[in-house]
Amino acid sequence: MFKFKNIKIGSDPELFIINNKTGQVVSSIGLIPGKKKEAYRPDGMPEGYGLQIDNILAEFNIPPVKRVDQLIHHINYMKDYIDNYVKEKNPDLGILCCASQRVPWDQLQSEEACLFGCEPDYNAYTEDVNPKPEGERDNLRSAGTHIHVSYDNPNIEQSLALVKCMDVYLALPSVFLDPDKERRKLYGKAGAFRICPYGVEYRPMSSYFISTDDLIEFLYMGTMRAIAHCQLNLPLPKGDVIQDIINNGKEEEASELYAKYALRR
Repeated sequence: MFKFKNIKIGSDPELFIINNKTGQVVSSIGLIPGKKKEAYRPDGMPEGYGLQIDNILAEFNIPPVKRVDQLIHHINYMKDYIDNYVKEKNPDLGILCCASQRVPWDQLQSEEACLFGCEPDYNAYTEDVNPKPEGERDNLRSAGTHIHVSYDNPNIEQSLALVKCMDVYLALPSVFLDPDKERRKLYGKAGAFRICPYGVEYRPMSSYFISTDDLIEFLYMGTMRAIAHCQLNLPLPKGDVIQDIINNGKEEEASELYAKYALRR
């Protein structure tokens, strides 16, 4: 039986910058400061927060939390900061928290805008590397909300088991909760994860799930329920079944499987 002690939840969500007057996505390159592993934190911003670009997206970091209200506060703090930051550059600009967008080609004319999958993620069911997206051939771009779970004495076996439980409580319901059906062409397949020194990074969820306080709460509560499921070593769906449902957006089957494994305990 797995034990999780001193659990903390973190996230590094991505979001789109949009011109609210035209409805078109605007690249964050040259607009948003900071880059991977060199996040921007201005004077006065508390430690643990940070801002950077990722492809054409704005990405931010938050301090890890132990309570749902803290997660909601931290995410909203950075959403408000980025929204105000881009409005100072151009009052027509704002933020958009959703899974994917078609981006005008004139916003993709840079090396960074065509850069995908610098660091691979993995499939918890096969333990293989997930294929690198080929989005440079398309103008589809996607935004994720990756969930970081830290716990004492982390190990790979326990983290892989947790990822599979998080699929039940988070990725399965995302199939019928998230209106977007495009993002998983690029990212967010079932069981997508990265092992971290402190635990695990869970990668299937989109940035639709930071668009409201209720959805941020759903992320936190789903994660905590998945941890409880994992600790109790409760049954899980077959790997090939849950991958097929999540990866192919089968809403009816997702609802049925979610009810069977997550709601009938």
